[in-house]
Amino acid sequence: MKPRIFISSTFYDLKYIREDLANFVRSYGYESVLFEDGDIGYTPGKSLDASCYESMRNSDMVILIIGGEYGSAASGEKKDEFKEYMSVTRKEFRTATESGIPVFVMIDKKVMAEYGVYEANYVSIEKENMGMAFPVTKSINVFRFIKEVKSIVNLPIQEFEKSSDIKVFISKQWSDMFKNYLTSLRNGGENKKIENSVNEMKNLIQKMNIMLDSVGKNVLSKNSPKEYEDVVNQQEVVSFCNILIDSFTLELKSTDELIVNNKREEIIHNFLKSIQKINDNDIIDIKEELTYVLDIINGYGFETRRITSHFGKISEKIKLLNDRKNIEKVVELMSSDEYFNKLIKII
Repeated sequence: MKPRIFISSTFYDLKYIREDLANFVRSYGYESVLFEDGDIGYTPGKSLDASCYESMRNSDMVILIIGGEYGSAASGEKKDEFKEYMSVTRKEFRTATESGIPVFVMIDKKVMAEYGVYEANYVSIEKENMGMAFPVTKSINVFRFIKEVKSIVNLPIQEFEKSSDIKVFISKQWSDMFKNYLTSLRNGGENKKIENSVNEMKNLIQKMNIMLDSVGKNVLSKNSPKEYEDVVNQQEVVSFCNILIDSFTLELKSTDELIVNNKREEIIHNFLKSIQKINDNDIIDIKEELTYVLDIINGYGFETRRITSHFGKISEKIKLLNDRKNIEKVVELMSSDEYFNKLIKII
């Protein structure tokens, strides 16, 4: 899907800049959103600007351009030369920030210079109602709008003289955003490696705990050497359960979580029956067996959403399930909160 870039500004004074930016956005393969191009779907019975705000909420990014005009009054507002009121463009901006949509603010360089004069005389203008005329800025509300924009921390604001200044700035921003995205993908891989290492460490600790606990019992009670074999077997059961939760995530569409929790052991039993048929010798067979897995647990409303490449490890340890006692141990461990909640995701 194409990113939707909403171009927000007053129309008549910035018409040609809006048109140039729209072509610039399309040159990237993105979708520009401008009301004059019919990109906004108007809803019968609603005000025209209400449809603009709705279209804004459905956009992915906003380029806000502030020039010397303040624009038409929003619905329910009354236009006034000095008294503050809400314009359509300003309300579009508020809609974007309230919706968490990224906004890039471009302000005419001459307007920004005049804003400095406004700020220097802020008390006289706002508190003492002193009127001042500016060569470029046609409404005092433009300055109030800029003041609101500047009050938002970390909002990118850039001055411009011509549309090419805006295109250069936006192009650099998009390049930086794409680079950050690629970096996040790389870091995501590193995070996965760390997560896998942590899981392996937890697996090792579990094995050590079982060993230490059983060895301690053996020393204290002087049991037969067979207990050592039981300890090793228990380690294998733990390892097998860890492989299962790494290999499958089963998502339950049903919202009846209580029924699922009451049938934990039944669900795990049926799940184990299905994976007993997995054969790692032929990848085609594996795909067929995955279908069997889904069929077995279909009565519970599950579907497999994530399957990782641990089938070789599963095949190596599947013989554990030849012993009924091991099945009971696996069912007991997999039914615990720690394991069951990792295998089963309620959606």
